[in-house]
Amino acid sequence: MSMDSDTSSQGGDHRSFRQITRDRLLFEMLRSTRKHSKSTWKVLIMDKLTVKIISCSCKMADITEEGVSLVEDLYKRRQPLPSLDAIYFIQPTKENIGMFLNDMSGRNPLYKKYV
Repeated sequence: MSMDSDTSSQGGDHRSFRQITRDRLLFEMLRSTRKHSKSTWKVLIMDKLTVKIISCSCKMADITEEGVSLVEDLYKRRQPLPSLDAIYFIQPTKENIGMFLNDMSGRNPLYKKYV
């Protein structure tokens, strides 16, 4: 092992997996949507696994701070919110993609914009 890897494993800039996951979700996923959306508030739609990932890494206050006003389950019936943009955090399964496409289709899509 090199000297650099020894010193970094004994403290310093060491961050937990939970902290790294939290930062990536909040900053790289949620905050990055601000570039593509003019809406102040957004809806976050997730599947069962991604709900667990978010709930283990972030607090609801963290998510709200990034402009998410509502968190929804992909598989539950949802009311149309045509004035809000939607962020989908889902696994790329056949079923999830089908649900996503159903949300986007039709004359009256559920959300204003999908980011």
